[in-house]
Amino acid sequence: MDELTGMRDEIDSIDRNIITLLGQRFQMTEKIGRYKAENALAATDLVREASQFKQLKRLATELQLEESLVEKIYKCIIDEVVANHKRMIN
Repeated sequence: MDELTGMRDEIDSIDRNIITLLGQRFQMTEKIGRYKAENALAATDLVREASQFKQLKRLATELQLEESLVEKIYKCIIDEVVANHKRMIN
């Protein structure tokens, strides 16, 4: 059981890192949203999104992760970012 507890503690630590990085990512996208609003830019950038998804899928493959999982996670993140940007622009 101690081994299981240790592994779960490691997962908890990784999860804290993921949430910390996600917070940092959203702080940066907040800055980008303000920039877009101030410069009358669109909330979405489909070319950038396509490029990012291509890179993320490649990274997923390198790390032996399911591309579809990575795509679902980032689709959720990007949808939230775009919604935030649209609120700032309007």
